[in-house]
Amino acid sequence: MARKSKPSRHFTMRQRGAKVKDDKHLRKLHVRRDDIVEVISGAHKGSRGKVLRAIPSDGMVVVEGINRKWKHLRRSQENPQGGRIEREYPIHACKVRKVEN
Repeated sequence: MARKSKPSRHFTMRQRGAKVKDDKHLRKLHVRRDDIVEVISGAHKGSRGKVLRAIPSDGMVVVEGINRKWKHLRRSQENPQGGRIEREYPIHACKVRKVEN
């Protein structure tokens, strides 16, 4: 008697029947570049900064001085010694509130 095998775990989202997000061009953020925002939740709650970059397709924003992390650089011709730099990384736009000046 043949034993039934379990289905493979390596499904793509399309095979599982999940909805594919094709509406990326319809997304809109409530903040723009150069707006002053305040973080309303998370580790940086209460901090204020200027929006450096908005990423509407992912619903993220990069805020000056918020969510700074070290990026380790490999040696290259532009950077012969390598090293590390500190830079801002994106946070979700729902975690920030626009502040009026």
